[in-house]
Amino acid sequence: MTRTKEIKAYAPGIYARSEELVQATRDADRGRVPEAVVEKRRDEDLARFLETQRGANLDYLSDGLLGWQDVFRPFDESANGLRPGSLTRFLDTNTFFRAPAATDETLALAEPLGEPLFRVGSLPSGGWVATLPSPYAMAEYAAGDVTPREVAEKVLAPQMGWLAEHGCAMAVFQETAMFGGGADVSALGDALDVLGGFVPVALQLPFGDAGEVIGELVGLDGVEAIGVDFYSTDVSGLPRPFPKTLLAGVVDARNSLLEYPAEVAAFGREIFEGIEGELHLVSNGDLQFVPERIAREKILRLGEAARILKEEA
Repeated sequence: MTRTKEIKAYAPGIYARSEELVQATRDADRGRVPEAVVEKRRDEDLARFLETQRGANLDYLSDGLLGWQDVFRPFDESANGLRPGSLTRFLDTNTFFRAPAATDETLALAEPLGEPLFRVGSLPSGGWVATLPSPYAMAEYAAGDVTPREVAEKVLAPQMGWLAEHGCAMAVFQETAMFGGGADVSALGDALDVLGGFVPVALQLPFGDAGEVIGELVGLDGVEAIGVDFYSTDVSGLPRPFPKTLLAGVVDARNSLLEYPAEVAAFGREIFEGIEGELHLVSNGDLQFVPERIAREKILRLGEAARILKEEA
């Protein structure tokens, strides 16, 4: 019996903070307000984000990683053998993060990240998506002092076990070190093989042209889905048929212009028949790069585009 291909929509990654949360965080950093004020604002942001996702009828929910400075920092601060390193530009955005840096300690995640970094108490068991850094990106930013497989085995595998135990439906690994040539896809694949068997794994390449490596990435056994930024990648560069689930980055997280659901649905329709797996509609990267009110509207439009496509399928 042939399984019907599914269409899903969700919003992985770090979500936009409200102006109130940003101001509360600044005030707390300056000692003007207690940390409890920040937590209250963060709870309010999470409640509004969850309400928006439910209003958009998204298939998986996300907590938006509202307590994360960037996708690496919680692991850099929690794992033995890693620390926050030098300020590094995030791809071609105007934002910076502290890249992972290796120390002399033996690499190990002493304890998986839990509440409040992952707000699982607010998420439906079996119906939420987590975002993690790719082991290859972590190792590359650490300047070769650790290997992608070591990062996978010692840091990310314990976290994946925790996610599986707490009802995570899919783990999306952000891969930001595959662009610009010279990337070692085999080393990435070797690391991702370690992370299979917990929850389904998706590899997302945000804010860049995946055309140079997509042909190799679809051959990785440890990955069930590949995420492509279609604002930077020409659709003609996709292998056809596409042998995996496709996370189609159809909402632009770097631009405040709002997408038209009918146009997004038309694009999804164009690529749907050439996919052997499922079609997942997502943003092309973290929605933290646009104002929260814009991010909220983009999610609603993402959900409407998915509704149109589902009705046609």
